[in-house]
Amino acid sequence: MNPSTSLRAGLFATVRARRSDAFSLDVALSAPAGVTILFGASGSGKSTVLRAIAGLLRPDAGSIAIGPRVLFDRSANVDVAARDRHIGYVFQHLALFPHLTVEENLAFGLYGQPPETRRRKVREIAASFRIDHLLERRPPAISGGERQRTALARSLVTDPAALLLDEPLSALDHVTQSRIIDDLRRWNAAHEIPILYVTHSHREVFALATTWWSSTTAASWLPARRTTCSRCPSRRRWRSSPASRTCCRRASSSERRTPAR
Repeated sequence: MNPSTSLRAGLFATVRARRSDAFSLDVALSAPAGVTILFGASGSGKSTVLRAIAGLLRPDAGSIAIGPRVLFDRSANVDVAARDRHIGYVFQHLALFPHLTVEENLAFGLYGQPPETRRRKVREIAASFRIDHLLERRPPAISGGERQRTALARSLVTDPAALLLDEPLSALDHVTQSRIIDDLRRWNAAHEIPILYVTHSHREVFALATTWWSSTTAASWLPARRTTCSRCPSRRRWRSSPASRTCCRRASSSERRTPAR
């Protein structure tokens, strides 16, 4: 069975990890189908959460599941290997293979599938992210935006059950960011998998988020929601806490969030 077809319910993670004497992460979050943003200060544990979900870091305690499939449960001694979790992951540095062509990078995760199947999937994902004209070129010979599209396409060509993105657009200009965001939204409208997206950018929260989690201090995470202020009902804003009652006109700059769509 394709891992992403029966796992629409979303991703659920409880992660407890002591990373140093000065920092311990203790977070529980859920990410439904769609884009969930992890937004917060540097050092608050955003990338650590992604690494734990991907299987690259073993939490001290907790559990991780996508739909009914348990990937990690410390108390039950369950720890599915990273390669078997069916999770796509785009790192900040992209991790493309510089000696392989774009086509070979895209096909890398399809090893073992019939050649015609590999070619078809590569062509389809390349067209989705508008890099089909670059298939014979290598990463050093294409632009930063094209490398980013290649990394996204490579993470999605295997039809993962979830996608993890660690500040994937931070090095790109706003125009390129907007075009890639549009392509990602279009792709996920058809596939409906949970996407966990780490960013520092309010623009990306505004453009992508269906839900998000905010951290203003290390290891202190709160779900956010859309609310409407009674003094200005036409202007909805993100709140870092369901208990927030501060009018958006009176909120301090540190409390403001980008207007919701």
